[in-house]
Amino acid sequence: MTNNIINMTQTQFSTWLVPIVDRPLFASRERLVALLAENADRAALEAELQEFYEGYCGLAFELEEPEESLLSILQASDTFAPLQKRIAAVEAVRKTSPAGRIARRMSDRPLITDPQPEIKVSALPDDEFRVLMETLVNWELFAARAQVVKLQEMVLSVEGAEQLKFAFFEFFVCYLELEQFLEDYYYNPDEGLELRPEVAERLERSVAEYESGKVKAIPIEEVAKELGLKW
Repeated sequence: MTNNIINMTQTQFSTWLVPIVDRPLFASRERLVALLAENADRAALEAELQEFYEGYCGLAFELEEPEESLLSILQASDTFAPLQKRIAAVEAVRKTSPAGRIARRMSDRPLITDPQPEIKVSALPDDEFRVLMETLVNWELFAARAQVVKLQEMVLSVEGAEQLKFAFFEFFVCYLELEQFLEDYYYNPDEGLELRPEVAERLERSVAEYESGKVKAIPIEEVAKELGLKW
């Protein structure tokens, strides 16, 4: 389908774009903007950052398959010369491999063969953490996405279709730039999560009962059967 983008009508292209531009990332970004405006505390920002990051990963997964074809289209025409320069700038400083970028989204950890991120988000001082949040919510990706959505809603025309396609390619390059920017940061959404006291107490009690012989371990097959799962 990606190879046919250039020949799509505005309606076809607009439909193809929906799962890309209608992602949870964009709603999370609005919430993060509001929290920053309210001068919310770090805990609130960190909670929303988790949603933001998961939304970013969702967008990245959506763009994984068409990425190579999109890059080929951009490189094939002088119409996209400004975008070609930006892509070249990204590739000149990129440190990770395609497989490494996918691995980070899947497991929050880079491949051993890729450089390790230098900045641990959870270790940032509060002021630097806030600067990072402001940098993320002000990334050009979001203005580019707003332009795509605006053009999607315009009256159909040949000119409108071409404008929409160019706006999307701008959006795509902004995404590549964000992806490259995040290479320097190590972020684990689950880091720092703690059990509620009552849950921790219950867990400790269960372990103690098992170790004392008061309760017996339940075979995994029985647990699966109770849950209606095949094992």
